Amino acid sequence: MRAAAVALLALALVAGCSGGDGRLSKEEYAQQADALCTKYDAELEKLPSPTTLEALARMAVQAKAIAGEGAAKLRALKPPEELQKQADAWLALNDQNVTDIEAMRKAAAANDRVKVQEIARDASRNEAKADELARKLGLKSCASSTGR
Repeated sequence: MRAAAVALLALALVAGCSGGDGRLSKEEYAQQADALCTKYDAELEKLPSPTTLEALARMAVQAKAIAGEGAAKLRALKPPEELQKQADAWLALNDQNVTDIEAMRKAAAANDRVKVQEIARDASRNEAKADELARKLGLKSCASSTGR
């Protein structure tokens, strides 16, 4: 259950400011994003491993706060103009992760193991798509669900 929850909670993150319009270069964007991913992934890893649905519901409250903060930090960054469309798609997948964390919390609180597993499956697919987009953006630590 922890692996599914951690995969669900994983966030890809991005940061920066450079150039006249505040846009970052591709390298700056990747560097700052990967730094944020590393930071927020480490925070998620510190959460206790849930062994029951009740524990999963409690952990999800904390995870949503961490993931939401990370997503906000990513949105504050300005990728290079040529990467904006891909970055928007990637950020949308990260936003979906935050939404899924809340859905998982509700399902766990309702003791609905089947729904929790369904959400975890969907979140895992979502995370794979996010990882693929992160790689296309030149991100490294943000492009790996391993360990999250």
